[in-house]
Amino acid sequence: MTSMTAPVTPWYRQAWPWFLISLPATAVIAGSFTFYLAARDWDGPVARDYYKQGLAINEELSRSTRASELGISATVKLAGLTVGERVRVEVQSMQPMPPESALRVRLVHPGKRDADRLAVLSRIDVAPDALSAVYAGEWQVGEVDPRLAQRPVAWQVVLETQQWRIDDGFSAGGAGEFLLRAR
Repeated sequence: MTSMTAPVTPWYRQAWPWFLISLPATAVIAGSFTFYLAARDWDGPVARDYYKQGLAINEELSRSTRASELGISATVKLAGLTVGERVRVEVQSMQPMPPESALRVRLVHPGKRDADRLAVLSRIDVAPDALSAVYAGEWQVGEVDPRLAQRPVAWQVVLETQQWRIDDGFSAGGAGEFLLRAR
């Protein structure tokens, strides 16, 4: 009697062992790649003095609340965005404003920190009832890339004094007039 047996193929020539090996091998390769991405650049701490910055947020919030209580709104008039160009801010209030000699204007670019603008404006006119004031000055910080100067940018604007603060936004590419309100 002769028996007919099929030839036995070695394990490495069969599909199922390779399929079962490929699942954990894929996980090892993906994990190694993820580790590489995580380890190639060390970002460091977000800020060294994060605790102090966290405490400063409370002060900013109280100044924003004060601006809301006073009912402050402001009209910002820009001659342009380059250093030396004029900035004029007319501030209106529902209640008498505290006497302030300077107003700081910061324009924060949404994507480029080095494109931010800063101007410290002097008070040039105040209404007798202290419900409005006019500040004027020039941009002191923030050179403009000529290619960016023509396109409108959704700026985050911060108007602040020692007593109050407005944090709002507007879209500008150069000269213009914008209305901001305390929230």
